[in-house]
Amino acid sequence: MPALPSIAPGDPYPLLRATINLLDEDDLQSVARADYGNDSGEHFARLADIVRLCELPTPLKWHPREVLELTRWSEASAEDLDIVARIHRQRAFACTVLLVSYGDPNNVDASYGSNQTLIKLLDSLEMLGTEVEDDALSLLSWLIPRLPDHEAGEVPFFGLAMLWFALGRLAQQDDAALLGLCEWIISTEEVVRRRQSAGGRLAGSWLLSGTGYDTHLDAWRRLGRRLVDRLDMRHGPEVKEAVLLIGTMLT
Repeated sequence: MPALPSIAPGDPYPLLRATINLLDEDDLQSVARADYGNDSGEHFARLADIVRLCELPTPLKWHPREVLELTRWSEASAEDLDIVARIHRQRAFACTVLLVSYGDPNNVDASYGSNQTLIKLLDSLEMLGTEVEDDALSLLSWLIPRLPDHEAGEVPFFGLAMLWFALGRLAQQDDAALLGLCEWIISTEEVVRRRQSAGGRLAGSWLLSGTGYDTHLDAWRRLGRRLVDRLDMRHGPEVKEAVLLIGTMLT
């Protein structure tokens, strides 16, 4: 894989702290009960350790991985805005913990189709209106080089998420860095598809065909359509052209 350009310092903990700080004890109890209440006491104890220490055990075992994975799939369909916010707080925390765990080689067998966890995190962070672009970029910068080999097809999705956060960050992002990231996404996607085609003609949908875990690809397409909405007067014409190209190829 091409080397990831330097967009942010690699550090998983700022976003973990930020999502922990969104929670109250009721949130933690709700996550602990996600498996129909099974083993909720033990799940809660392990979750409380993560919250207290802002640190994950290694490996991340069944307690609390199971309830974190189930919480990742929770949907906020209620009309009550407080309930919607609560679900997204819990999901943002669960997805962040899972993504941090994917960077630990002791959890190598636990990360499959990680684009699904990632898109759920993006959705919840946006719904919550949290300004954590820098924290998210630090997590992704840290995680991408640590993703296990069997997740190679997921890597371009992580680059796309980096672009989403980099375009929306409050601090001015250097155009050269953004262009470098766009070029990295395109070249990494090509590497993935060439490996899959085994020297034959490149086929399949751009970026999306790189994963066999396709239940949330429509959400990625929607994100692609909205990339141009992240552009503003700070971004130069070359950046705008590159972002438009990526969004068009994705959708």
